Amino acid sequence: MTRQVTILEVDEGSIRAGCDRSACEGCKGSLFCRGQNSEFEVANPKAISVDKGDRVVIDMPAGRTILASAMSLVFPLACFLAGMLAAFAYDPDRELVQLACGVAGLAAGFALSSLYFHFTKRKYTPTIDRKLEE
Repeated sequence: MTRQVTILEVDEGSIRAGCDRSACEGCKGSLFCRGQNSEFEVANPKAISVDKGDRVVIDMPAGRTILASAMSLVFPLACFLAGMLAAFAYDPDRELVQLACGVAGLAAGFALSSLYFHFTKRKYTPTIDRKLEE
């Protein structure tokens, strides 16, 4: 997935970029998207010289985007289901306990997902592909 963004800030070893809201037009995820604050960190492995205000193309491989979505949403839901099924196997007649175990599994899934992203943050950081000429 490639996207054109504007460099907002360049610090020692850290580059922050942002995209226009026009890039989000027509997206159905706008209700739960954090795109309202479209500022994020980008990596520069090619050491392209960039300054504040430069337009660049960033890249995030589709496989990483799909994996990030799965870890953010599918994994916690799978933990919810696992919690409910474990409680059902223990006592099939107590629906309230099953629901509580499902919610506990969901919370654990979100916590594990958060820890995963905390330790693998660099892997999912978009990279600068090229600088756009003005």
